[in-house]
Amino acid sequence: MENAGKILVVEDSKTMNNIIANKLKDLGFSVHSAFSLREADKYLDKNRYDLIILDLHLPDGEGSDLIMDIRSITDTKIIILTSVKDEYLRDELFKYGILDYIVKDKNLQYSLEEIIKIIKHIKKKERDKILVIDDSRFVCKQVKRVLEPRNYIVETASTGKEGLQKLHQGNFSLVVLDMELPDIHGTQLLQAVRENRRFIKLPVLVLSGTADAETVRYILKNGASDYLRKPFIFEEFLLRVDLWVDYYRQSRELDEKTDQLEKLNKNLEERIKQETLKNLEKDRLLFAKSRLAEIGQMMSAVAHQWKQPLNSLSALISRTYLRYQLNNGSIDKQTMDFCFENANLQIQDMSETITNFMNFFKPDKEKEIFNLYTIIRRAIKLIKNVLKSNSIELEVDVDRSIYVKGYPNEFGQIILNMINNSKDAFLERNIADRKIKISAKENKNSIYIFIEDTAGGIPEDIKTKIFEPYFTTKNSRGTGLGLYICKLIVENYMRGEIGVKNTSKGAKFEIKLPKIKQQIT
Repeated sequence: MENAGKILVVEDSKTMNNIIANKLKDLGFSVHSAFSLREADKYLDKNRYDLIILDLHLPDGEGSDLIMDIRSITDTKIIILTSVKDEYLRDELFKYGILDYIVKDKNLQYSLEEIIKIIKHIKKKERDKILVIDDSRFVCKQVKRVLEPRNYIVETASTGKEGLQKLHQGNFSLVVLDMELPDIHGTQLLQAVRENRRFIKLPVLVLSGTADAETVRYILKNGASDYLRKPFIFEEFLLRVDLWVDYYRQSRELDEKTDQLEKLNKNLEERIKQETLKNLEKDRLLFAKSRLAEIGQMMSAVAHQWKQPLNSLSALISRTYLRYQLNNGSIDKQTMDFCFENANLQIQDMSETITNFMNFFKPDKEKEIFNLYTIIRRAIKLIKNVLKSNSIELEVDVDRSIYVKGYPNEFGQIILNMINNSKDAFLERNIADRKIKISAKENKNSIYIFIEDTAGGIPEDIKTKIFEPYFTTKNSRGTGLGLYICKLIVENYMRGEIGVKNTSKGAKFEIKLPKIKQQIT
């Protein structure tokens, strides 16, 4: 990177600090290393930095205090690299305009790659423009605060009319739209946007206080690219913004390449290529819609999984307060230690749940060889409490030696979708015997994965339709994209096959994948 800029790394681990600094120097940056708040203050007094990589827990104080000081006097960008898993602090820091909150783990290489990816994003010469149409000044201000440090240009409009005017005047990569505007409803504005050929592919992220499935499905089918309920988690908001801006950029690049091909060659072979590219683009859009719709659905599973630790925290606090009252306003160290240790355990459990959730829904960039049993168990872990509360017995009979090649997170999405479909069928049909079994076998050339349940099966008259886009039997509660995306992942991205048949008790899905050639040791 030419003229890369100056970076301050504030990290008390000398080994980690040196590794990060050396990597950044290789990329052309001028790097200073500080191992405490005091050293960081000395550097900041004498230098102006383009970026600070900051650990939150330092020997002589908390890095969060330094953030407040920095943000009050300069617009220096900040990346948090820390071992502190604090979800509330994470979201508060995003409100202060940090670029990212990266939790350190054993895989330092992954953390480095995340840092480099963010730096490349903010160093781009071409800045993407985002239009926020919302009558809330507070929401507009917060959105600008979190997006502008990430190299986005943010314009705002408080009415639908003003929003349409700015949309026609500017060249935007994303529209963030509130449904409730003072002069027009969001769905009417959506219709006006989609009727203009210039904006037919422009991503629109809808914000709304309503989150029922019927409303979400209605919004998506009327032109929205994605949906997010207010109030939202800022990290989730940023993930979605980055996803749709990247998608739109790739779409425009694809259109430019398509135009060039059409000008160079008008023969049949090139026309077939163009149709293939269009279909792939359509599939990518549907895939993104399905993934992000499932994020909303899975949040209910996360909330369910948080109930137990929240109840435990409540009981722990009540018990401690009662002991305090009984002892006339004093409390012994043993009681406080017990309260602190147990509360900390519950909070760590909740933090791990949300971290697993966020990591699971990050799309995989490249194909990789992964362990089938591990990915299945990781998917199940997200909804184990939902299954338990609905008295659903889940059996996994998969040999731990089976490996497949593909996209592990996307394959996990297939498993989640199948389990959720079975769960919904059990509840709708009020079936008492609720069992799901996931099994696998392999032969010389193929791997077979089976997902079967005791939910009564699929009616014969719709068996041929269930893999079609937007076909659903769940009325207002489904988007109709789940099984279509499963088929898309298996057939287009993993070179496999998927089918279904009825058994004496329910439905049995079969996924056939090619066996990988290399042996895993």
